Amino acid sequence: MDLKPLLELSALILSLVNGLMLLRNYLRDRPRLSVTPVHPEFYQWLFNLTDDRSGGNKRFGFLAYVCIVNRGIRDVSLESWNLRVRTTDKRSVELKPISIPEPHVELGTSGNVKVYPVLGQIGAMHEGKTMIRSGDSISGFAFYIAENVLIGSGKAIAEILVSSVFGNRAKAQIHFREISREDARRMIENIDLIVP
Repeated sequence: MDLKPLLELSALILSLVNGLMLLRNYLRDRPRLSVTPVHPEFYQWLFNLTDDRSGGNKRFGFLAYVCIVNRGIRDVSLESWNLRVRTTDKRSVELKPISIPEPHVELGTSGNVKVYPVLGQIGAMHEGKTMIRSGDSISGFAFYIAENVLIGSGKAIAEILVSSVFGNRAKAQIHFREISREDARRMIENIDLIVP
């Protein structure tokens, strides 16, 4: 009796079963990212960077405070966290984050200062890590600059797009409210002088 065809068939079946089990484990264990604005009613701002006397395009700064969560079983590192905005000519533009000093605010009259992290940037008080462990999260500010943004009643709607080194993606809509340039300067000194 020739067992060679039977052994070949069993080897094929076992390799298919092994491949399916590896695929199931990969899909089960992959990172699952989600992104949300932190306190959307307070920390999502836009402000005019253009001098009112200049006649050219209006430039706006966007400060977003976001939290990114890894709900998967595998640790993951972030690759990008861009912002997509609509312009006055109805185009959609994707903005890359710009480095800024760590934002800070004074707490009351006691002289205590709260310092906030910046995503992906090492500062005096924060590590700026982009690695998110399984079941963990990171949060921080991100700063973007755009021209001719579509703004209505002192508000703008944009979308934050996060992607990992494995290609996982997450997005969330953010409602920005307009603040004065002076208010933005209180949090980040000379923010209006930062250029991309």
